[in-house]
Amino acid sequence: MERVVKTEDKNMVVCEYTFTKDEIEEAEEVALRQVVNRVEIPGFRKGRAPKQIVRSRYPETVKSEMIDFFWQKIVKQIDEQENMLLPPVLVDFELSDNRARMTIEVHRLPDVEIKPFEDFELKKVDKPSVMKDYIERKLKELQQTHAILEPKEGPAEYDDMVRVKMTITTDGKVIMNQKVSEYVLYKEDDRPVVSEIVGKKSGDVVEFDRDFGEGKVYHYKIEIEQVNKRRLIDISDELAKTVSAEYETLEQLKDAIEREGNELYEKEMDEFLKTQALDSLVKTSQLLVSERTLSQLVETVFDKIRRDREEYEKLLKDHDNNPEKLREALKNYYITDLKETYSIRKVARENNLDVSEDEVQNEAENLAIAWGISVERAKSILRSRNDIFEDVRWELLKRKVAELIVQRAKIVDVKPEELQNEGKEAQKNEDN
Repeated sequence: MERVVKTEDKNMVVCEYTFTKDEIEEAEEVALRQVVNRVEIPGFRKGRAPKQIVRSRYPETVKSEMIDFFWQKIVKQIDEQENMLLPPVLVDFELSDNRARMTIEVHRLPDVEIKPFEDFELKKVDKPSVMKDYIERKLKELQQTHAILEPKEGPAEYDDMVRVKMTITTDGKVIMNQKVSEYVLYKEDDRPVVSEIVGKKSGDVVEFDRDFGEGKVYHYKIEIEQVNKRRLIDISDELAKTVSAEYETLEQLKDAIEREGNELYEKEMDEFLKTQALDSLVKTSQLLVSERTLSQLVETVFDKIRRDREEYEKLLKDHDNNPEKLREALKNYYITDLKETYSIRKVARENNLDVSEDEVQNEAENLAIAWGISVERAKSILRSRNDIFEDVRWELLKRKVAELIVQRAKIVDVKPEELQNEGKEAQKNEDN
């Protein structure tokens, strides 16, 4: 078998395979045996018919078996020599007594071109600005939390706190029975459990219906037990002492809030920088993939989606009932996905980054918290579920790549409002 590269387009190679006369004879011999064992010819026991009779009666079947024989040889060689993104595609074939030729599309794993990390610019929110806003916001939250409650006889007003008994029924069934709740009547909260209470006083009963669009109407009965006026303590030494006995002055409380804020800031900025690092890697990397590969990938997925009528109609509706828009969305998704996957793999490979089995197992403590199970149970899942193990390993590898980029990239401080404006501009561009 001889292989000649006819054309090459990035990751896609079109190869022509030709076979010798001996290989053609071998293929015919194998094909005839296959057909002889399957067909029944009058006058002969199954599997005993002469090959020349089988050849004359079933020429197309024999030809099909020969093509399959050649195809299997080609696929075996490709599997041994290439790293494939998609299965090989048969483009053309020619088969005669003296000649056998197949033209195959080979879709390799695509490469990516990655810019130097030193060219990446990552943004870090200016710490003094963040801390100033954080301390002010936290003090106001504490002021609200530690408000002094004073019972009042008159009607409830916005910013008052109420204690109520709430009963909810639907279709004659009680789904909440006189549950006692306390909450503040904030003006920006437009729910009926707030708006219907304003203007009412202790002892009043409020009833109303709500329809959440589920085909059921819920009836609310709210008994107002107590209305309290909330008096906010000035942000002063008095507030600090009210928050905790360990504080004597407002400055002590501010210092504690600042320490808490510093820890939170460092943690959030670390994650923010790593997220930017991976985003920059994907955005700036150049994916070396053939349009033909993308087309094959999209059509394969499109056909699979179309076989699920309900899913297909849902996705089609999300794309203006236009199949071409759905195809374009799938293409963009796979471009981004391929860029992320192969850029991360390339960075990891070129920088000797890897994730050991022990590192994955050590992640069990964090997973246990996220999953709400014991650490031992999380470890057991990682040992028994290879798919979950590989997902965790991949996330840890992404983290290592992100940390490497952050170490080498240029980091600039920006004001919070600058990031907010950039976010609004990005959203505007996305909407357009």
